[in-house]
Amino acid sequence: MFVQRSIHIDHPVDAVTSVLAAGPHAWFAHLDDLGETEIGPQVAGIGLRKKVAVEVGPLVTTGDWTQIPVSWKATFIEKLFPVMTGNVELAPVDGRTTKLTVCGMYEPPFGPLGKQVDDAFMHKVAEATVADLAESIARRIDAAVLAQAE
Repeated sequence: MFVQRSIHIDHPVDAVTSVLAAGPHAWFAHLDDLGETEIGPQVAGIGLRKKVAVEVGPLVTTGDWTQIPVSWKATFIEKLFPVMTGNVELAPVDGRTTKLTVCGMYEPPFGPLGKQVDDAFMHKVAEATVADLAESIARRIDAAVLAQAE
């Protein structure tokens, strides 16, 4: 299953890339020293957050485009939750705006039954989780770029 969320950040791609290059603690919310954090959306005002172990790969830049591989997996009852493997990507929209995209793929656990549960409910949770993560990363990047400008 594939999920993706893109957001425009009102800063040039070079400034946004410098925040990503500073390392995941600069842009991945609440990432602790073990590389763990809680992710998940709010649904009807209720947080569906799950503690996950995050792995971040090396930053790759090609021209004005930047990509960082990211994956996460649940830290408790791992077999109940899929592993998400994807990327955080940056691309210029124009000289003042950058498109941030968080995308990933996962395989629902439990075979055909898991696929049915995913189709009925869990894919929407995955989409909301990636959207929440993209918005969180965009806010942290925006704050970091503004702090650099001071």
